[in-house]
Amino acid sequence: MAVINVEVWNVCVASIILLILNSTCSAGFNMLNATLADSNRPGMDTKLGYLCSSIYSSMSLAGSFIAPFLTFIPSRCVLFCSSLLYVPFNIGMIFLDKVAIIKGSAVSAVGDGIIWVAIYDYVTRVSRKENLARNMSLFNFISSFYRLLGNLMNYFNIDDPKQITDSTRIHMFSIFAALAIFAGFLALFGLKKTPQLDDSKRDPVPSTSSKTMLLRKTNSDDEDEKGEKETGEEDEEKGRYEVNLPLTKFGRLLKFFLNPATLALMTMSIVGTVCFCWVEILCTSIRNTYSNRNLIPLFGLIFGSLKVVICGTWNKISTFCGYKVMVYVTSISSLLWLTLILLMFPPLSVNDESDASDALVPLGQWAVVLLGLLAGFSRTFHVLLFQISCGTCAKSDEVMQGFQPGVLFSVRSVLWSLTSGAVFALVSHMDLYILVSVTFAGLIVNHLLFMHVLVDFFPAKEQGSTGAPAPAKISIPGSSRPRPKLKE
Repeated sequence: MAVINVEVWNVCVASIILLILNSTCSAGFNMLNATLADSNRPGMDTKLGYLCSSIYSSMSLAGSFIAPFLTFIPSRCVLFCSSLLYVPFNIGMIFLDKVAIIKGSAVSAVGDGIIWVAIYDYVTRVSRKENLARNMSLFNFISSFYRLLGNLMNYFNIDDPKQITDSTRIHMFSIFAALAIFAGFLALFGLKKTPQLDDSKRDPVPSTSSKTMLLRKTNSDDEDEKGEKETGEEDEEKGRYEVNLPLTKFGRLLKFFLNPATLALMTMSIVGTVCFCWVEILCTSIRNTYSNRNLIPLFGLIFGSLKVVICGTWNKISTFCGYKVMVYVTSISSLLWLTLILLMFPPLSVNDESDASDALVPLGQWAVVLLGLLAGFSRTFHVLLFQISCGTCAKSDEVMQGFQPGVLFSVRSVLWSLTSGAVFALVSHMDLYILVSVTFAGLIVNHLLFMHVLVDFFPAKEQGSTGAPAPAKISIPGSSRPRPKLKE
């Protein structure tokens, strides 16, 4: 009987939890503006939808701040409680009450902020360093089905292509609420204990004096003098860090934020969040430009299907091409995706109903399929490259300065909350062309940061799909000496 590795089991269960929660969340918000606009009730329009999205994004900031302080609570309990917080928003949409929808968005956002920090921190901590790239690929592959699953539910729930009816809305959001509850119980009873949770705890970065004392204890007297000399030379070279920035908690935190890799990840997180917001904006533009409501889940299905394929073959692609080539492919496909958006949608389609003939190049409904392919390809590549960068940086003592990986994921979630909240708050006052221009500039910066700062954190091409370093050669003392010949 085959025994499943506990590390792999926990990664799979964690990815399924995120898969379920992301499916309900993305599917609900992708159909939010169309559902509200088609309800024909006062106060229910796309402005309310963008307001809920802005509140959801901003309030998840609270969850991001709360998550690092929950380390004394077992991970399964944190994931269970935060999963249940997804339910109030779905209940508000079932009864279509404006106050309940707004309050539900805020409550669900807190759970979302906790989930995103807690679950990535959990996967990083249960993964051994040599298995991190493999586990991240497995985690991303399973959780990548969320767009496919969510849009499949939306596609088969729509009974009238020209309008989202009340029965469709009730049935759809009832399923979402039930799935969120199921995800909570899966976290409570599905995750197993693993020793990596204790092994990955970092001690504070030792000072130079403690390193010297450790050297004295482990080496001979002659090696002590040599070690102290080398340590003194190293301290002299790095004196501006050791003297001006003593390794206090504040000093290490400042060094963490001033590290080029941290600054690059923060900037790329902002750009990636803007691209993430485009998915909901595009669903609104599709609804306002074309009369067929089935085009919205169709766009999501194509996007999600391509994401699943890429995540499933990620290891082979990265091994064959190398990460530098993949960065170029990601940037080029992203710019093509933005160009297609600029051509096929009227400038006012992000907020109001528009005629498809007002676009620069009226391409017709078939262009939604091409848009889904380009969006799925470019966004999936970007997310995977960014997550691997975060994972490897979170395992680097040089970057983390002795802090837990959850600190880096918290910073990422905070930036996601602030950026997405600002985008959804401003999108109702902007047109399509301004959004495309801002995103275009961000993608150029994104490419430069990938190539000049974070490329060194990617696993080398020749190391294979796991990204594990080549095994070190062990030198046994005296092994280089010639062995005496045995007497015959």
